[in-house]
Amino acid sequence: MSRAPEDVRAALARAAGLAPYDADHTWRDVLFTGPQDADLSRPGDPDRALLDALAHEYPELDAHGDTLPDRAHLDWLDGILAIPRLPVLPDTVVAHATVDPKLAPAVVAKGTVLRGGKDAFGTERRYTTDDALTAHGATVTAVRGLAPGGHPTGLPGRIAQAEPYPLTVSTGIPAPHRLRLSSPVLAFEGGVMTVRVTLTGAASAAGLAAAIWRYPRADGSVGLGAGFVVGNQVTVVLTLGCGLPDDVAGDPWLEASIPPEHALPTALAFTQAKLQVTGRTAITPQAAYLNDGLLDVTKEIQPFGAVAKRGDALYLRSDEAFGKPLATVTVSIQVMQEGGSTLTSAVGGSGVPGYVAEQIAVSMSYLQDSWGGTISEQVQDAFDHVAGLVSTSSTPHVEWQRRVDGDWQTFKDVGAQLTGFTAATVSGAIASEATVVGGERGHLVRAFLSEGDFGWTEYQEKIAAFATGAVAGDTPTMPTPPVPPIVSRITLTYTTAAVAATKVEALNGWATTTQSGSGAFQPFTRSVSPTGDTGMVAIGLELPDAALGSTVSVYLGVESAAPCGSSSDPEGARWEWWGGTAWHPLPVADGSRLLRESGLLRFVAPLTWAVGCTAVSADTGRWVRLVTDAPDRVGVVTSVTPDAVVATYLSQAPDPAADPSPATALPPGTIKGTLWPVPGVKKVTNLAGVRGRGPEGDVAYRRRASALARHRGRAVTAWDYEEVVSVEFPEVAAVRCLPHTGPGGVRRPGSVGLVVLPDRPLDPAPRPSVSLAGRITDVLAPMTGLHAEPTVLCALFAPVQVTTSILLRRGVAALTGRSAVETALEAWLHPGSTTPTRWGRGLFRSSLEAFLDGLPEVDTVQTVTLRGPDGLVTELVEVDACRGLFCSSAAHTIAVQEQL
Repeated sequence: MSRAPEDVRAALARAAGLAPYDADHTWRDVLFTGPQDADLSRPGDPDRALLDALAHEYPELDAHGDTLPDRAHLDWLDGILAIPRLPVLPDTVVAHATVDPKLAPAVVAKGTVLRGGKDAFGTERRYTTDDALTAHGATVTAVRGLAPGGHPTGLPGRIAQAEPYPLTVSTGIPAPHRLRLSSPVLAFEGGVMTVRVTLTGAASAAGLAAAIWRYPRADGSVGLGAGFVVGNQVTVVLTLGCGLPDDVAGDPWLEASIPPEHALPTALAFTQAKLQVTGRTAITPQAAYLNDGLLDVTKEIQPFGAVAKRGDALYLRSDEAFGKPLATVTVSIQVMQEGGSTLTSAVGGSGVPGYVAEQIAVSMSYLQDSWGGTISEQVQDAFDHVAGLVSTSSTPHVEWQRRVDGDWQTFKDVGAQLTGFTAATVSGAIASEATVVGGERGHLVRAFLSEGDFGWTEYQEKIAAFATGAVAGDTPTMPTPPVPPIVSRITLTYTTAAVAATKVEALNGWATTTQSGSGAFQPFTRSVSPTGDTGMVAIGLELPDAALGSTVSVYLGVESAAPCGSSSDPEGARWEWWGGTAWHPLPVADGSRLLRESGLLRFVAPLTWAVGCTAVSADTGRWVRLVTDAPDRVGVVTSVTPDAVVATYLSQAPDPAADPSPATALPPGTIKGTLWPVPGVKKVTNLAGVRGRGPEGDVAYRRRASALARHRGRAVTAWDYEEVVSVEFPEVAAVRCLPHTGPGGVRRPGSVGLVVLPDRPLDPAPRPSVSLAGRITDVLAPMTGLHAEPTVLCALFAPVQVTTSILLRRGVAALTGRSAVETALEAWLHPGSTTPTRWGRGLFRSSLEAFLDGLPEVDTVQTVTLRGPDGLVTELVEVDACRGLFCSSAAHTIAVQEQL
């Protein structure tokens, strides 16, 4: 208690009034109340001055007395109980070094001093690096993640990629699941081709019934089709062509993609995939040649020229058909007469259809036999002339041949007919080997004229006979010249043998797997590892070969996943590196706690760290990944920065133990560089800062030490738990202990639930980080009994949305008034704005209106509408009785109106 001098003087006067001085006066009259002309005492007398000085000393004595309980308490805690004060804890920063590419790598030695910012005394802050940093000038290739989820039927999972950041895997796009079969038999141009896929070793291909079949075209487009499943076979119809662009290497492919809304056939497995062309619309050969001369197959042609000779050949080129392992091939040839009408098989170049010649020959033979020897010479000459017209003595012999082992081998003999054939059987790895004809290399078959010349030799003999007879004075009949075959159209169709796919690939999420060996291949899976893990985050780094074997340091910026009942690290979660064919365990120093909070990831680059990674569909970069069976506990990745190192505050104060600077975190970007130049390093700045702890003041010490004296380092009652957390963790705004409450808020005997509200005023619904939850359980672990299991829980927030119309006071501008009202509303709705914390208390619309009406900028509140988490207008937003807190939705509508 502190008193003013006037109060002390009045108290002394009252006490002096009780003591008599003489029969008529008291000491009050003598010392305090005597007038200037009094005989006993006057204001200017020394005794009056002495009393006045005494009155002014009493407040100092009171102030001293007020400190005695606290000082005695401090002395008791420190001297008697010997409870020490908390030591100063330096703050830390994560620094990033930018190196000159020409001088990389650069080494920042352990203990290198960084500078930047001001301490509590106005001098420049200094930080020293905790470890040596080898800065390679690395860049980030990409960050790719996969997590389970997606459509409730198919559950394909979700994938996400950064940049851009942030990377939130759980909200990514549906993960693709595809089976790709590559084979040259798929190549074709134009028209329609039917392909049958046989999955050898599979009991059924029913899982592919809903698949969408895709195939590439040479123009870069992608065709789509549906499959028809029968047993372990799928038939797919392809249209308009299938092939890769000229600048893309490899075989054409056929791909089955499972839509996310359909069940994923994870049980499908096969030992071999075969493809077979079972149908092809008629195609025109690429080119045709008469011997080495090019023919225009788009027009009518004379396949053996105007004058055929034995040994002539009609070559047909079709790389599409004859370059494949055919089962059957059909060649259709439409032969025309000279006048243009269709010609069936002609005899000996006479132009007479074969069946007509055969009938004439039979009739002539019958007449000759009937007349016997009574035939006159003139009639016999007539018989000979007619027989000569249909004579088959020079009838050609045509054989269809293909190129096998460097020779032309006959695969279809069509005899005397220049005609095609239907479904001729062809075997071998390819129908016809490539050869050069007409200066062009390609796959060809040929119609070879092995005998005859379509009547030209006989015609020449008849011309000679005609000339001889004419000279002799006879009257011979002029021979009819042979009609050369004219072809108006040539088309091909074919089927192929069932051949194994040259490459069988499966894409699940980011991972591409290729079938190898003769074992069963399971193309579809949701897991990312042999142990069945379903989530991962992979990071690719562009690093030179010189970095292999050196320490790599990467800062991972993470918005922490709130533990909400699970502060321990996920079981089985681990870091791995890609070795070219498989993932391998990677020993790390992980400050991010498995990507659950921001921190530094350090590891030694493996010597066989491969470039590119098929497991994440990447051709560049060296990749590491975090694989986990609990991907929901991975935070949101906000940045990945290589070449980072942790540095600790180095106090410049005369007494570092009294330096309050560590209590304030250094803002990002404050570090300006190193105190002394480091070769190869162009710039150093800080990415993040973590505040430390300044000297413990008397008030904080008394509170902590007194609580320690009460709970004696044990956590038994609910007060014990709340007090320990509140004292040990100043970043906690409020904590509530719920006995017999386990993870997720369920009732569990022996478990202690701690609902933690962090001190983050800018976050409308603050949740504890993984680091905070872990540190809380670590501190409580030695204090609790064997029966108690502390669990950190998140508050159950009920976000509210406010819509209001406000009339401002005179002189308040609308712009500033609205900003002030919105700021005040956000602060009032924040869960940590009240003391004590409003656990379990709902929000009435009337309370909201009263708050708004009491703001200094507000004249009247015209309307107020309150909406709860469900978006419906309500008079009361209710919250959970134990863990509930209402908070701001940050989506308010505030309309304000000025007054003149």
